[in-house]
Amino acid sequence: MGFCNSLTIGVAYNPTMTNMNVQEFTEELKFLYPKIKNPTKRCWDKAISLIKDIKVVDVGDEVAKDYLKRGMREWSESTVKQRIGFLKGIWIKGYKKKLYKGENPWIDLDDGLEIARREPVAHPWEFYEYYHEDPYFVCLWYSGMRIGELAGIYPENIVTNVQSPYFDLKHQPNRRLKNDASVRKVPIHPACLPYVDRLYLSKDKCPGRSWSETFKKNMGLDHGEGAHTLRHSFATRMRALNVHDYWIDRIMGHRRKTETDRYGTFSIEDLSRELQKLR
Repeated sequence: MGFCNSLTIGVAYNPTMTNMNVQEFTEELKFLYPKIKNPTKRCWDKAISLIKDIKVVDVGDEVAKDYLKRGMREWSESTVKQRIGFLKGIWIKGYKKKLYKGENPWIDLDDGLEIARREPVAHPWEFYEYYHEDPYFVCLWYSGMRIGELAGIYPENIVTNVQSPYFDLKHQPNRRLKNDASVRKVPIHPACLPYVDRLYLSKDKCPGRSWSETFKKNMGLDHGEGAHTLRHSFATRMRALNVHDYWIDRIMGHRRKTETDRYGTFSIEDLSRELQKLR
């Protein structure tokens, strides 16, 4: 069966098909789950890189153990755990779509592995002097937004002709937000107002990625850091001002943590009042 032709028309595979390799298996799932986001698809491709040419029916416990051993030689422990997690998900989805029958060889394979999490250093404002006139930097510093949220926002969603100006964050054709909790209105801090007219719409496939990479390089930040460092810094600075996590979560677009969090309403004026505690 031709690989490209079969995937182009999206013909579902017969569960008994023995010639399907892991790459074909994964591509068919991308077709069957059209709402899977591109970053996830890229993670799938990285996860299957060591086994993409192996037939799905041949992927059992021994292949999985060999994957673990090789992965631990080539990648960090965190990367191995993350990629095995994606493989678990691929096999679960394949089972649900009846693309294969059998056990999931990835279940519990990452038992005992840990993902290393390190809090980025919360540098003070003075540390970033080189970026003090950069509109992305200033708006990120005073909002805690993700770089993609800000760099991908349409100009019409920057609302300044009201008493409490705000960024109106929504899912857009050029980029979806991380999740539905990320759909929100973020107050524009007074310190940002002189810079919002200088914001420009990023043309990156992932809006703001090139800015973040350049920012990381210019500031000498560690691997894995970049614009997201400013988001961590924002949360740290807000807590230092005794702003309750409830308000921080609403501004930053975090999922609500308790049932009580889901009750009640809050206004942009309330959020702006809390945000302006930052000086």
